[in-house]
Amino acid sequence: MKTNEGAAALARLLEDDSVVVRLARRFRDAGHELYLVGGPVSDAFLGRSFSDLDLTTDARPEQTHELIKPLADAVWLQGIEFGTVGAEIEGVRMEITTFRTERYEPDSRHPDVAFESEIEIDLSRRDFTVNAMAVNPLDKAALDPFSGLDDL
Repeated sequence: MKTNEGAAALARLLEDDSVVVRLARRFRDAGHELYLVGGPVSDAFLGRSFSDLDLTTDARPEQTHELIKPLADAVWLQGIEFGTVGAEIEGVRMEITTFRTERYEPDSRHPDVAFESEIEIDLSRRDFTVNAMAVNPLDKAALDPFSGLDDL
C-alpha cells in the first residue's frame, strides 16, 4: 500500500478550498451531512488516482438536487429514484446518494430502496468493507465501522 501517497491524495481532496469541502459546507448550512465514501476513499489510501467522486448524505434526492443545481455545470437525475443525483461541479464528476438500505427481489436487478438518516446504516449495506469507509470533509474524520482499512 502506498500510504503516504494515498494520504496526500486524500488531503488534497479535503483542503479547505476544495470543491468537496465547499459542497459539504453548503450541505451543513442547509442542515445536512455529506461524506466522501467508497471507491475514492479506498483508492486514495492505496495511492491510486480516481476520476469520479462518490458522496453520501442524509438529504433526500430532491434536496440534493436543489443544493447542487446552482453550482453545477451539469446535473443528471437518471438515478434519482434510487437516491442518486449526479453532477459535474468545477470539472469534478460526482454522484451524491442519500443514505439508504436496499432489498432485491430474487428475479430483479433493481433494488427496493428505503432512505435512511444514519450514515452507519448506509455503510452497512455496501458490498465490501473497503467500500464502507467514509470521510467527513469538514472535520476530516474517517468512519470505518467494518475495518475496511485493515482489509485494504
